[in-house]
Amino acid sequence: MTHPDPIIPQPPPLTLCYLGKPVRVVQHHGHYCLLADDILQLFGPRLRRSLQQQLPPQLGCTISLSPQDTPQTGWPAATLQRALRHSKRPAARRLRLWLERQALPALQQRPDCYASWEQALAMAAEAGQQISHAVLQAVLQHGPGWQRSHWLLTLNYSPDHPRRHAHGRLVELDSQASPLQALAQRIAGPDGLDCNHAELLRLASACYQQLAKRMEKQAWRVEAQQQRGRAAAA
Repeated sequence: MTHPDPIIPQPPPLTLCYLGKPVRVVQHHGHYCLLADDILQLFGPRLRRSLQQQLPPQLGCTISLSPQDTPQTGWPAATLQRALRHSKRPAARRLRLWLERQALPALQQRPDCYASWEQALAMAAEAGQQISHAVLQAVLQHGPGWQRSHWLLTLNYSPDHPRRHAHGRLVELDSQASPLQALAQRIAGPDGLDCNHAELLRLASACYQQLAKRMEKQAWRVEAQQQRGRAAAA
């Protein structure tokens, strides 16, 4: 029989963002544990009950985040993944795929000093939601034309957004998607494009290079047509 781990004080947990909700993670005896309360808050009553039945306390780890806090239950990532794999509900599958493809691979690459890493992970999760919503709105607005266009995606970081948590771990991003043909209008508009001079210079240089290549190709086509015309006349 497996007994719960002894209560061990932990360093502050990492806070990931899943579907806009915080999921706290701690490293416990060499593996990652996700706080059970945070996971349960992601689901409806039926799936919550199912997980609690599959993951009794003896399969978890008891975590004390600080001496003043009540000890909390955490679920090892591998144990949680197995439980989610047994569920046929879409919400369970989505969380399992997020753990397998995004959260756990990123956690395994965590550097010794992870402040910037933690922010990058939070921003990546938020950006995924923002871009998905922006692309959805753009496709609905532009109709069939979206299939024949490249897209311009803008993602703005809002450090002073009122929805930010006081501890600063959750980030706020604002995303927009528009056809690439709107790039010039965005740059020349009253508010312009939120980028610095160096970025604009690199963009202008890239556009100039692309334009030069296309002009060269067009010149070759015109010259070839003229040669064919002279040959036909002769």
